[in-house]
Amino acid sequence: MLQHLTEAQRSAVEHIEGPLLILAGAGTGKTRTLTHRIAHLVENNIVEPKQIMAVTFARKASLEMAVRLETILTNPASVREINIGTFHALSGSLLRESLDPAEGPELLPEAGQIDLIRKIIKELSLAGPDWQPSEVLRKISLAKGRLLSPEDLSPDGESQLAAVYRLYQRSLQEKHLVDFDDLIGALVLRWEEAAEVLSRHQRFFKFVLVDEFQDINEAQYRWLQLLTGAHRNLCVVGDTDQSIYGFRGSNVSIFQRFQVDFPEARVIKLEQNFRSSQNILEAAGGLIAHNENPLTCKLWSENGPGPLLRVGRLADEEREAQFVVGEIERLLGGSSHYQIYRGCDTDTPDDTPYGFGDFAVLYRTHAQSRPLADRLSRAGIPFQVVGEKPPFDSRAADALLSYLHYAMDTSSIEDLRVILNLPPRGLGEKAQKWLDEEIDKGKFPWEILRLASKNLELPVRQQAAMDHLRRTIVSLQKLLATLPLSDALEKAWEETGLRQYYQEGGKSAAESFKWLRLLAGLHGNKPATETIFSFLDDLSQWRAGDFFDSRADAVALMTLHAAKGLEFPVIFICGLEQDLLPLSHKNQGEDALQEERRLFYVGMTRARHLLVLSTVNRRLLYGELHTRQPSPFIKEIPNQYLEEVSKPASKKKRPSKEKQLTLF
Repeated sequence: MLQHLTEAQRSAVEHIEGPLLILAGAGTGKTRTLTHRIAHLVENNIVEPKQIMAVTFARKASLEMAVRLETILTNPASVREINIGTFHALSGSLLRESLDPAEGPELLPEAGQIDLIRKIIKELSLAGPDWQPSEVLRKISLAKGRLLSPEDLSPDGESQLAAVYRLYQRSLQEKHLVDFDDLIGALVLRWEEAAEVLSRHQRFFKFVLVDEFQDINEAQYRWLQLLTGAHRNLCVVGDTDQSIYGFRGSNVSIFQRFQVDFPEARVIKLEQNFRSSQNILEAAGGLIAHNENPLTCKLWSENGPGPLLRVGRLADEEREAQFVVGEIERLLGGSSHYQIYRGCDTDTPDDTPYGFGDFAVLYRTHAQSRPLADRLSRAGIPFQVVGEKPPFDSRAADALLSYLHYAMDTSSIEDLRVILNLPPRGLGEKAQKWLDEEIDKGKFPWEILRLASKNLELPVRQQAAMDHLRRTIVSLQKLLATLPLSDALEKAWEETGLRQYYQEGGKSAAESFKWLRLLAGLHGNKPATETIFSFLDDLSQWRAGDFFDSRADAVALMTLHAAKGLEFPVIFICGLEQDLLPLSHKNQGEDALQEERRLFYVGMTRARHLLVLSTVNRRLLYGELHTRQPSPFIKEIPNQYLEEVSKPASKKKRPSKEKQLTLF
């Protein structure tokens, strides 16, 4: 099992007792090392599979880890016993297990969180761009990620954000609800207050492993410290040069604090890169050296030098898109047809011909995809755009989930408000107002719905509509109690009338539902009542980049963030301009600049064979044409690894009037 590992990988796999810090540079086989370490613990009977916990930051990473383990372990079925999951999913499971079912809080989906924040903002008469519900929720999430209470934000109670946070949290507690961040925070609080619960979990989980440790926040780190406090068998794997989620609350300094908090930790560096050519690694290394980082990795490769990085300096974004298409056609042999795949270029090894799926075009913002997609389309080159949101994230999906969540918890006022008139059933603003008045009287939502058909205050038509909704919920409750979640979703999509209502909107709703049902299928064949809450936990852990179709014979267009974890033979990084990459931020400091540099580094190290960069003189931004300056990051790449291949067209001087006359 260990024969194909490098010496450094083997050392990490065979380390048993005590903390372990694995610094794994880009493309150095960190997932391979992590899965082999788990397999080593199981195959050598060092610990039972169920006593291992492997923590990830994305649901897709959890699934990939499980699939890899199935190919390594002698008994693939034992993978199901290993606790593999995201921080949020594992926290939700442990929290529900440690509480009485009657007192266990329910998870409020993101749509419900935003609705609640919107109502509080309106109640406090707050307005302006800083008070968009999604932005306020993000700031509250950041506070929770640092384990900060409203009082911590503003001890004197003067802060408006603290006021919103306070009302938001009070509303959640009154309704026995938690949001995604509370899953971690509530478990930390539970462990700190109930020593016997913490001790039980510490004794049970004897080995804890964490992937992508550079993405950790304060709450998650406290979670790990508590869980491993008794045995300190904590293995963390990551790369400080790839910490790119500061806007979500990740704190790269925690990586550096690990050695202070775990002074006995063994440190192992994985520096042999199996992905990229040496020229790409040297160029990326020259760039990232401008960051202050004592825990960086010096990457090297046996893949050979490879071609130089190609740099295009273009006039505008249209020329940039034309440049990208021209480079793709050059590498394919000058045509966009499938037959040219067998063609080769001087930069292309004869045994590795390119196909459309070998190219990825990366950029800092989604807005940059428009001219690129337009030019690829005109050239007849197939492409796929990885969107800003996961494909299941839509109003149709939110509505369906609200139906299911209400069927599971008929005390949920937020869900009832969502589904009351969706699809439209004649229960408009007056019915909503009546519902709110009944709730203000202290009545429970289900009781209101149950008695609505007999309420003479309502028109007969609305009585019938309320009764139809009640019967739909009863039907859904039966479905959830008897069918697997994916089948229950299928039936609910039809019975609620949402499929028929949303089918008029085109393919997007059907596509959204397809993905929702597919993800539900990952939760097995148990009745939906046993799996729906873990399913809701999981939905928050899927990222847009997780839905990239690697099997598609098409050029990939995506942001640099979405490209994390992927790799391609040829990478284009467009928009290398000041205030775009690095992106300008309000009150931007050195930390923000360093994170932008790490983001560019991540993009560079996605390339296996060829890396092409582009910058323009003018770009259309917010409806206006702006003059651009090249990104300072270009100058930070050692010049000997760059090849200038295109420059902006120079303006032709207009001939004098006298010379024009001689033309006639």
